[in-house]
Amino acid sequence: MNNHQKIIEYKGHLSYEEIGTLLNRMTLRLSDMGLKLPVKKRIYSVMVEILENIYKHKSDIINETHLSSFELEKEGNEFKIESGNIVERDSVDSLKTKLDLVNSLDETGLKELYKNTILNDKISEKGGAGLGIINIAKISGRKINYDFRNINGQMSYFTVNVKLKF
Repeated sequence: MNNHQKIIEYKGHLSYEEIGTLLNRMTLRLSDMGLKLPVKKRIYSVMVEILENIYKHKSDIINETHLSSFELEKEGNEFKIESGNIVERDSVDSLKTKLDLVNSLDETGLKELYKNTILNDKISEKGGAGLGIINIAKISGRKINYDFRNINGQMSYFTVNVKLKF
């Protein structure tokens, strides 16, 4: 018996309107699955953070070969969220540093980093303070798997994979 179910899949140019559509579709699909509210909230929260990160941090360079992507799947007692988008090459090192720091921390360390990030109040040009990555790790309780594939000297394709166990 196949215990694998694709819930949502998206590939294209992500807009705020499309984010709303994806969140609504996900909410309906999870309700149809009979999941309890705390489970739906955790999935929803991680999905919001990932979609906002794609939208806020995507490259302004349009590349029809490497579109933004998002996928939510259920596999056994886990939900897997995968995303991908183009980022400018000069932001790769800072993203890796942030992700590696978040992945090195336990629950207490993540709470402390979250608090310090809020207190330092450093907002990037794109409107983020790095709280999304911290939230994803806190909510999932797991490491964030990621990869950067060089496209050319200006761009890399950034993928994120997060698993939530229930």
